[in-house]
Amino acid sequence: MNAANKKLPSNKSRRRSTSTSNAEHVEKIKKLFEEWLQDSSGYDEETWPQLKQALNANHSMSHNLFLE
Repeated sequence: MNAANKKLPSNKSRRRSTSTSNAEHVEKIKKLFEEWLQDSSGYDEETWPQLKQALNANHSMSHNLFLE
């Protein structure tokens, strides 16, 4: 069968594979957030002020992105 005659998957099968893919992504994101919540290293408390300052400094609006 040449490429022009190749049958495409049905909408139903494409939706199912997309749903599975989305569900897998959601599970990975949930796991990542759970790991972040369990982190007690202090890294986020140490780096957040620096990150916030950099984001506000590079913001093109006349106001800061984050309130103090």
